[in-house]
Amino acid sequence: LLFLGAGSIIHAVADEQDMRKMGGLKELVPFTYSMMVIGSLALIGFPFLTGFYSKDVILEVAYGKYTPQGHFSYILGTLGAFLTA
Repeated sequence: LLFLGAGSIIHAVADEQDMRKMGGLKELVPFTYSMMVIGSLALIGFPFLTGFYSKDVILEVAYGKYTPQGHFSYILGTLGAFLTA
């Protein structure tokens, strides 16, 4: 996602790679902007996107083990999900 978005932006600004000249990209490439926002929300586990369901199932299974290791994994997983959001 990162490299596809970067390539799309570089082509949209006529192969210019100076970051100081890349302002206002939301108006220049609105489709790329919206796809990057959706991809970022999926990565942080936003509800109803794919990242939410995969993290949700992993945390649910860890919590459902009812063992100290399961609860420890659940706590670490939840903390990691909050820190990456």
